Amino acid sequence: MAAAIRERARSVWQALGEARRDDDAHATLLAADDWDEVQRLARAHGVNLDDITGGKDDQSA
Repeated sequence: MAAAIRERARSVWQALGEARRDDDAHATLLAADDWDEVQRLARAHGVNLDDITGGKDDQSA
């Protein structure tokens, strides 16, 4: 389960970054919703995502 969560997290984190760089509001909203779900699953299963995110909760900074 942890491997699947981490794989999904990598994909969603990348999509979120691309949507923000492209200034695509619709894609950003979709990816942000997916990111929230991935974070929820990671917390529920004790999966740390810091190596994927660089320790950030989002990519706004």
